[in-house]
Amino acid sequence: MEKIISLSLCLLLFSGCAVHRLQKAQEGGGYLAARFGYVIAEYTVDLDNKAPQDFNLAKARLKRRNDTVEKYYIEMGQIENYFQRYVGHFPKIIWSLFANTIKMPFHIFSEYKYEHNEAYRKKIDDLDARQKAREEERINKLKSELREFIGKDLEEEKQLSPAVK
Repeated sequence: MEKIISLSLCLLLFSGCAVHRLQKAQEGGGYLAARFGYVIAEYTVDLDNKAPQDFNLAKARLKRRNDTVEKYYIEMGQIENYFQRYVGHFPKIIWSLFANTIKMPFHIFSEYKYEHNEAYRKKIDDLDARQKAREEERINKLKSELREFIGKDLEEEKQLSPAVK
């Protein structure tokens, strides 16, 4: 009986619900794809950031680009993969409660030192600025790779169907 209940629960949790939805863009009237209600233009747009006017073309682009675009967005930290979204949150929350309780005195001391020691403040600000610059560089590199992928995808699309613009 327990196996049946757990199997039913797993099927209910992981059964297909509409994750992606094509919708009309407010500007331009083309079709864009949304993932859990969050519009991700790279699923359907061309290199000029124009959404296709044809629903079937948008659907075909979404089908071709889905996995790759999601991989890049996950690497950029803008979306979560499905496993983390449905399974990983609860253990992360429990761990962070435990770990942050232990780390709290160190954070308090660091905050006090930041407020009262100019050299430490300068060091931390410099460290934060360098870390932010590295992160922006990494994200820009991923965005350019994603743009190259979209360019290649559009070239393949033109070869398959010369009438498509």
